[in-house]
Amino acid sequence: MNILGRTVQALLTLLAVSFLVYILIGLMPGDPVDLMAAGNPHMTPADLARLRAEYGLDQPLLARYGRWLIAALHGDLGYSRSYNLPVFEVIGPRAAHTVVLFGTALLITVALALPMGVYAARFPGGIADRMINFFCLAGVSLPHFWLGLLLICLFAVTLGWLPAATTLSEGSLWAQAKSLALPVITLVVAELAVYVRHLRAAMLEALRADHIRTARAKGCSESRIVWRHAFQNALTPALTVFMLDLGTIIGGAVTVETIFGFPGMGKLLFDAVNGNDYNLAVADLLILTCFVVVANFAADGLYVVLDPRVSLAGKK
Repeated sequence: MNILGRTVQALLTLLAVSFLVYILIGLMPGDPVDLMAAGNPHMTPADLARLRAEYGLDQPLLARYGRWLIAALHGDLGYSRSYNLPVFEVIGPRAAHTVVLFGTALLITVALALPMGVYAARFPGGIADRMINFFCLAGVSLPHFWLGLLLICLFAVTLGWLPAATTLSEGSLWAQAKSLALPVITLVVAELAVYVRHLRAAMLEALRADHIRTARAKGCSESRIVWRHAFQNALTPALTVFMLDLGTIIGGAVTVETIFGFPGMGKLLFDAVNGNDYNLAVADLLILTCFVVVANFAADGLYVVLDPRVSLAGKK
């Protein structure tokens, strides 16, 4: 598939996501006007009808989605009913916070996964390999919410070393780093286990290849064999798993940010869905979906760099 075909596929994906999210939120019981009425007992049925007409909630759901889609194609994602602000103004700061969280967790995860996966593959069955496999099994088995609660109980409640809630906009740089520690650790432990397992499996397969035996027979050093020959071949399938796992990371972000009160897009999405904030929820999820799509495009480019036989047009 060429670049144009992939672009069309990405646009269709975004369209499908926006449709499903808007429809599902619209089918939830209650609407923003009902929430207003719950907070104001003096509101009359005439007031409710007027507000529904003003917000367009008296129209069929598909008609409301059509109007939203036309406005979105013109660059207008509407206003957030929860914050009484344009959607972009609400999402902007939260997106920056999520980038900080994801970027920090991803850098730490990759920095640890590469040496752990390679070392475990070089000495399979050894003590280090068994310990790494045990860690991976524990990391995969622990859900994000359970691991986050355990970390809060240990480091925030029992030891008092780290804050349980994240406040990136307050305090010194050191205080902000401490408040970021627990959500980063939660994401790193869960994703590191997945990355190490797949990289170890890819390295084991690469080390069994015929050209590796040939390189050893020619007298190449072990470090050159591992990093120059085996690691380069193992990185391509491992990269595929890394990119496909980004959806899982985003799903975990909603849980992690909610548990730690992190002011990011995951927590914002959770609040928007609970508050029936159509515009904010759809825009938030679309941006998260765009992140996955862009990451997949980046992975395609890395394939070309890692393996010259691969082209973006899908030809070898």
